[in-house]
Amino acid sequence: MSGKDLFHAIGDARRRALLELLGERPRTVGELAAELGIAQPSVSQHITLLRELDLVSTSRRGTATVVELTAAPLRDVAAWCLDLADRHS
Repeated sequence: MSGKDLFHAIGDARRRALLELLGERPRTVGELAAELGIAQPSVSQHITLLRELDLVSTSRRGTATVVELTAAPLRDVAAWCLDLADRHS
């Protein structure tokens, strides 16, 4: 995973909205689609990218895919931002 890819992922407004919702609690792809008012295939595409960058994990509950936030990569980004800010303050 490169930092550039991570910043690209969180740079997209819809992916940030997905991460915000998942920060509250795990949700199914269907719940995410309904809450954001976008089609399930679109949510699935965003989730695939987020999963490839280890920002989320997925599991199955019956026929539904449950998506859960993985906080560690976001902590790494936050730490990098804080370090950069500290060096230039």
